[in-house]
Amino acid sequence: MCRKNIDDSLLETSRTEKTGISISFTNEKDRSFLTYRGTNAGISIDKVDIEGVKNASHIHMTGYEGSKNHAAYLSLLKRVKAETEATVSFDLGWDPTGEWNPQIKELFPYIDVLFMNETEAIHYGRTKTAQEAAREFAKDCDRVVIKLGSSGSLAIENGKEVFLPAYRVKAVDTTGAGDSFNAGFVYGFLTGKGLEECLACGNACGALNVTAYGGNTGFPDKEGLKEFMGKKKVEETK
Repeated sequence: MCRKNIDDSLLETSRTEKTGISISFTNEKDRSFLTYRGTNAGISIDKVDIEGVKNASHIHMTGYEGSKNHAAYLSLLKRVKAETEATVSFDLGWDPTGEWNPQIKELFPYIDVLFMNETEAIHYGRTKTAQEAAREFAKDCDRVVIKLGSSGSLAIENGKEVFLPAYRVKAVDTTGAGDSFNAGFVYGFLTGKGLEECLACGNACGALNVTAYGGNTGFPDKEGLKEFMGKKKVEETK
């Protein structure tokens, strides 16, 4: 257990490769990344130790690469649902192959919270809008959440559809905003908050993250999140 109370007992150390690292280059119009994969190149969903994660109450997944590892993800999700009590959130992420594998829907019944951004949703859904895609995905998935960038976010759960506009902040670097949103939403989900409040937590974490340079420099702790949301709520009532 490390100093931040994070269980690191399942981490592995390589004697041949260095730790992977990415450097983000950001300007007012765009951003780019330079990545050394290092040990990340050897990571595979097939290596997940189900016995090792059985004590987890929640599992967050990403790294989906379409048909390349679809079968492995489907197999793992089925095992998680059958052999553990954990809930699962899944951020599909960008598909660099351009395939946008239509088999993705086979994963949905095993996912408790499905995350996509607007562009990903349109591509995977083969729809004109992210909202249309979300409604289609919600037929098979308990909770569909679409990140709409500076416009906010929307979610569908048990037929209930909620849209929440973004918090207005001065953005300097959008690196990590999507992951920060995920963390905020999952925090709300795991603490029993309703769908709208989960979106609010996600929007707040995403907003705070873009106010500082770096992927997580502006990310708040629980008290910082509560303070920010409270302040914004007061501003809205004025």
